Amino acid sequence: MSELLHDPFVQSSVLPLLAGVLAVGGIHVLKPVRGLAAAGIGAAFLAVFALVVGVPALPPPSSMGKLFWAASAGVALGAAADGLGVKDRAGSALVAAWLAASLVWIAMPALDSAAGVLTLLVLLAVAAWVAFGRMPGRAEGATAPAAALLALALAVGGTALIGSSASVAQMALALAAATGGFLLWNWPVERHVWGVSGQAALGVIVLLAGVLALFTQTQAIVLLLALPALLAGRLRRHLPVPDTGFGRAAGAAAVTVVTVLPALAAVGAAYLLGGAEASPY
Repeated sequence: MSELLHDPFVQSSVLPLLAGVLAVGGIHVLKPVRGLAAAGIGAAFLAVFALVVGVPALPPPSSMGKLFWAASAGVALGAAADGLGVKDRAGSALVAAWLAASLVWIAMPALDSAAGVLTLLVLLAVAAWVAFGRMPGRAEGATAPAAALLALALAVGGTALIGSSASVAQMALALAAATGGFLLWNWPVERHVWGVSGQAALGVIVLLAGVLALFTQTQAIVLLLALPALLAGRLRRHLPVPDTGFGRAAGAAAVTVVTVLPALAAVGAAYLLGGAEASPY
């Protein structure tokens, strides 16, 4: 069993998927306020991070250490906001402030070059879209934004894997698997809303993308190809499916599949730019 838990495939797929199912399921069974179930994604991610990488010291000595504590703050902030009933613009503003502060904190050692500053500005623009591009808690359900998180996590994880950035790849793929656990709870029937907790989980992948872009030699520019995944909510509203149980289930499956396509394009571009050689990890 110990050898199994130390297998990189298990650590980045099976373990976080089970953690996501259990965390979201535990919150679902307790039946707390709506929107809080999405906090299970972040909780599962942090649990796997602590188990696989370890809990970083404070103050954190590395960018990955900063990412862990920034993600912890975001998950706690999202859960507290949903617990207190904070939503709409107020929730978006909280997520935006947390993401901006976290990105600047993580990026500080890399801001001694024009490339680092430009990368931070791009990341802040994406963070603004994550925070304000979709209002938390709207009635269309959680599948579309969760599908966007799944796609972006796969894009970051696949790109990092090709670029031999093993720790970022493992954590991004773990986040994708944890999101898969949330999606399983919401298909064929959507049981949860996204809430501020969901927006915070979506922000974690922006932080991981920042670490990848700022502190590795990976061709992280290809991640721009994955950004159309953030339009999943708009795509869902325009799918020609009937407003029936079957139609909603089919629409959820379709939007998830289509949303992942930009992620595959980003990973494919990374593969080609990397000399068509995948990481041995």
